[in-house]
Amino acid sequence: ASTAPTTLADYIQSILSRKAQMGKSSVSQSIYNLKDASKMLNFLTANNIMDMAGLDEKFSSMLGEQLDIADKLKPIDRRLPVLKKHIEQADIYFKHRGKKTLNEADQILFTAAVTYLKGVMNGKATIPTKEWKSEYAKLTAEQKTLNQRYLALKDEVKEAEKIRKSVYSILRQEQREQQPYRVQDMEH
Repeated sequence: ASTAPTTLADYIQSILSRKAQMGKSSVSQSIYNLKDASKMLNFLTANNIMDMAGLDEKFSSMLGEQLDIADKLKPIDRRLPVLKKHIEQADIYFKHRGKKTLNEADQILFTAAVTYLKGVMNGKATIPTKEWKSEYAKLTAEQKTLNQRYLALKDEVKEAEKIRKSVYSILRQEQREQQPYRVQDMEH
């Protein structure tokens, strides 16, 4: 007396095992496909996926997380070049400030830095270089962490999509094999 499979992984495993025993797997049971089957079953089990709705939900949540990370990266990606420009202009300003004589190129750079900083200081007297550098470092670290997670998740999503397609394919094939052959009567 065999018990009915309780999870999607159990069901898929029972289908694959039955096909292997029936000899329907001569070509499809290559080492590559065994690795794929193992990945599929491990994914389903590790994520406690009980049915197709659970698989679809897991896939959607992975895509959602990927989109959330992309949304978190957008303001960081916009802010970093602005901070970089602020810091560069402040560095030019402090490098040339107070020098009695500047060559023409340095004078142009210094004047441009003064003009730029006046535009971003909003009337403040002190240039917040330290704060800008601190924010830049913090955002750079956050960007790196988010990018690493995004890239890892991108690979996970790609793998999950392959697994999802494989599960759907196995289930469709199983459904076709379980349906009795229909003979259509074309005579009228």
